[in-house]
Amino acid sequence: MVGMIEPSRAPQAPIGAVRAVGGCLRMSVEPAYPRAERVRIDTGARSAVQPAERAAGAPPTFYINRDRDQDRRQALEEHLRVAGIAGVRIGAVEGLAVPAEFRDMFFKGSVLHSRLKPGEVGCYASHLKTMQVIVDRDLDYALILEDDAILPADFQTIIAQVLTRLPQGWDVVHICKDANRAVKPVAALDHGRRIVRYSRIPETTTAYLVSRTGAKKFLRPIKRYWPVDTDFRQPWRFGLEIYGVDPCIIRPNGHFVSAIHDMGNHSRLRRGMPIPSAHCWTGNPLHTPEGVVFNLKKLGPTAWALCSVHNAMRRIVSMLGLRPVLRRLRLEGLGTRLAGNLAAGR
Repeated sequence: MVGMIEPSRAPQAPIGAVRAVGGCLRMSVEPAYPRAERVRIDTGARSAVQPAERAAGAPPTFYINRDRDQDRRQALEEHLRVAGIAGVRIGAVEGLAVPAEFRDMFFKGSVLHSRLKPGEVGCYASHLKTMQVIVDRDLDYALILEDDAILPADFQTIIAQVLTRLPQGWDVVHICKDANRAVKPVAALDHGRRIVRYSRIPETTTAYLVSRTGAKKFLRPIKRYWPVDTDFRQPWRFGLEIYGVDPCIIRPNGHFVSAIHDMGNHSRLRRGMPIPSAHCWTGNPLHTPEGVVFNLKKLGPTAWALCSVHNAMRRIVSMLGLRPVLRRLRLEGLGTRLAGNLAAGR
């Protein structure tokens, strides 16, 4: 275990069994699903998998916070208290003061082997440190938060349903920040939410669930060249099974920028390797042959093709500056709805 960890204030209750469910493409957020006894499939077929019985309690929860950021800590702890969750504080790694067990991931000798900034290294190492705690404690899964997360009061009820409806073998589940690309629904949740597969994973590490297996995968001793949120967007590098909840459950606190996010500095210059390289063909680490193959396999050929068309249309609309016009004409999302109808065979 790395560094000082503050003890949990209350024991954590286990969550019920995970069930696998099917799904098919719906290209973006659409009107809320009705409350259902079983997952509804766009093609008209119905899943035979019944949702598992809900379990009480919250997942083991860890939050990352710098010693100096007492205001952020107090704000987050109040949100956790209202949600009835006992969180464990993990002291954030400051800049290049990376724990010894992770140094080879970032350094060659005493020199950084990438173009990551000190803040980006500290942010990344903080998440690795937290995942190592999950592995050391032999937890089945846990919730990791940055210190600007805002949880709803009914978070425990929402997350219990998520955990019972996730497919078996999940590694990471994003629950903060909605996707701005097409998604493939996997399972319906209450109140219009759904579990989804992403065509492009959102850029965030504010709040996510991670399984013990997922933490072990992400802790593999390989070189790190990009910020942590960028590496999460490259699941093929780690063999991660990543899902999300859409619309998201947790929101960032707008009163202040997370110190963890601020440490990262999130520069657009995320290259770190010669261009082109074996890892990326355009200098953007998300543009790789491995990424195309990964999405094709995880989404399926039809969903992958429709997601690609939708995302291309979105880029064209954005480049031409047509989004405000479509919004005024109430046509925004029309292409999405048509693509969803095509996917459903309507």
